[in-house]
Amino acid sequence: MRILNPSAVAVTSIIALAVVASSGFAASQAAAAETQAPAADPAAPSVTTATYGSWTLRCIAADKEGQTKQAAAATNDGKSAKTCEVIQTVQVQGQAQPVAQVALGHVGTDPVLVMTAVLPSNISIPGSVRVVTDFKEGSDNKAGFDMAWTRCAGGACFATAKPDADSLTKMRSAKTGSIAFIDAAGRTLAVPLSWAGLTQALNALDVQQ
Repeated sequence: MRILNPSAVAVTSIIALAVVASSGFAASQAAAAETQAPAADPAAPSVTTATYGSWTLRCIAADKEGQTKQAAAATNDGKSAKTCEVIQTVQVQGQAQPVAQVALGHVGTDPVLVMTAVLPSNISIPGSVRVVTDFKEGSDNKAGFDMAWTRCAGGACFATAKPDADSLTKMRSAKTGSIAFIDAAGRTLAVPLSWAGLTQALNALDVQQ
């Protein structure tokens, strides 16, 4: 099964994609990016990135007329022209497509962090995604939280959660974690995550808010 190509949503907030109500918008964005060459557009959003360990801070900025629909929909007044999030893309050697993408950011002016996972579309429903905040071999790895599936579009499925303070503390202090889900065949698939650089990335995200 195909995972959503991150280059297909180069000017799209992963957090916003998971919370915007219209699934058709995400699907059309992915399809358009795959089939059309980008055209020069003075009002097109500009993207800036900064890397912190395993995490990338990505900010999407546009003027009021050229801002992304997600940015407008995720704010109270529809006037905000900048959205930022920290992202980790997990890839397997020999595979061009990512196995998973995980993002942390804010929805509009809400100070609470939202985590969004982009995973394969061959998922089991009903079900959930389990994030282990401090993964250790041989441990029961119970510390963590569940993410709820929200929607599927563009060849991928989205899950979201609002990690509590304890989970965020563990993520900031631990070295590794994992994200697991049950696929359509009933198998539990686990994807390793690295927390390296997360504290610095979240600090930089706070500066952008």
